[in-house]
Amino acid sequence: MKSDYLKNELLSFFKLKPSPRSWHIPFLAGLAVGIPLMFGYFLGDIRSALTASLAGLVIIYIPSNSGFVETMMKMFVCSFGMIISYSLGLAFSFNLWIASLVFGILSTVAYYVARYFNLKPPGSFFFIMMASMAIGLPHAPELIPKRVGIFTIGTLSACLICLIYSLLISKKELNKNVTTFNINPYVNLVESFIIGICMLVSVFVGKFFNLDYPYWIPISSLAVLQGVNSYHIWKRGLHRIIGTTIGLGIAWLIFSYVTSPLWICICIITLQIIVEILITRHYALAVMFLTPMGILLAETGSSTSLEPDYLLQMRFLEILIGSAIGCVGGWFLYNERIRFNSIKHLRRSKVVLRKSFQRAK
Repeated sequence: MKSDYLKNELLSFFKLKPSPRSWHIPFLAGLAVGIPLMFGYFLGDIRSALTASLAGLVIIYIPSNSGFVETMMKMFVCSFGMIISYSLGLAFSFNLWIASLVFGILSTVAYYVARYFNLKPPGSFFFIMMASMAIGLPHAPELIPKRVGIFTIGTLSACLICLIYSLLISKKELNKNVTTFNINPYVNLVESFIIGICMLVSVFVGKFFNLDYPYWIPISSLAVLQGVNSYHIWKRGLHRIIGTTIGLGIAWLIFSYVTSPLWICICIITLQIIVEILITRHYALAVMFLTPMGILLAETGSSTSLEPDYLLQMRFLEILIGSAIGCVGGWFLYNERIRFNSIKHLRRSKVVLRKSFQRAK
């Protein structure tokens, strides 16, 4: 019985699932990331272009089953959310305790809101990711307006691409029936709170041990927590570690042999397209390319990018810590006893508060 189970698990690791997404999305993502990079290359400011490219990832939230007006509204709302997340991360990165607390609260709110409005996958992931990357940057108040402005330009660029795409795509493709699920508000609140605690701990660990760029810990933790159940979370954790190990080897090759800014830009665009093709088909395979793409976006031009051996060792350690935190958080997230008791206490607290307000009146 165990041998059959292990055999099925091994076979599933090499199996590609059918993708529910339109084949246009990976190339739209490549454009949203690539256009700011090309502008930055020709203007001689790659670092700023990388920030705008990071913001261009908002294109992932483009709905494939909505009309023109609804599509653009969703894109603008998601863009605004990412700008707020990035700005808060920059503003509160000056102190270990405050940064961890604000990031935990922001993660809780982002997860709750994304679930409440049934935001399609990746849900709250990129909102929390932007805040974690901003918190990981050295605190420089004088640079906040510039960074937020560049980030905003990146989201506007992605919205412009979405606008052109929405005008070109046929109406038949935009009007498909979609199944929505009603989420229990108490369950949503409990899950959001657990996610917030995991994110708080992730940032605290990274900053407490003075890691160079601690954002890889919460990003890895959150990526693992995207699983739909406890088994899926542990499986994603294992896949992430395996994919990251191979991906770090790819990143080492790129940093060791690709030195031209133009070719680095081309590598980022190519990796982004590959990631979006694979992410819904095979998580571990996607992480193999996601890891070097993320490192190139975050580290190109920094001092650590000049030492690929040290850089990749630190990234592996941070991703390993983050995946471990995500797996522990996943146990709490899908532990039926914890969920049941938490929901019971929330219902009881609501009744008590309601009675207190009625007495006060």
